[in-house]
Amino acid sequence: MMLMLEVPPKRSDNISMMNEIDQTNRAINFVVQVSEMVSAYNERGTSYDMDKLMDEAYENEYHEMKNEDLPYALDIFNNDFDDPDAGWLNWECKSIRKWIGNKYFDCSSSK
Repeated sequence: MMLMLEVPPKRSDNISMMNEIDQTNRAINFVVQVSEMVSAYNERGTSYDMDKLMDEAYENEYHEMKNEDLPYALDIFNNDFDDPDAGWLNWECKSIRKWIGNKYFDCSSSK
């Protein structure tokens, strides 16, 4: 009988995986906040400024969003936009994508 030993992963792989999990969790929290706020405004028939809403969610200290989390957030939003039962309006999808793109490239260019 041959004993197979698993090669332990590199420490850097574990750190990288933990960073990705943190980024994903921050992005999920951000997307949930934006989605809930948009839903609440739409249920009440209240108009709102999407850019202001996105800025406030991004600056929320609870999420600790970082620029490198934005692609994860965009991916989550895009998956949600594809669900016809989610109820996203076309202008909302465009505004969110535009805001994320502008924020990501503005922050990236300032480094």
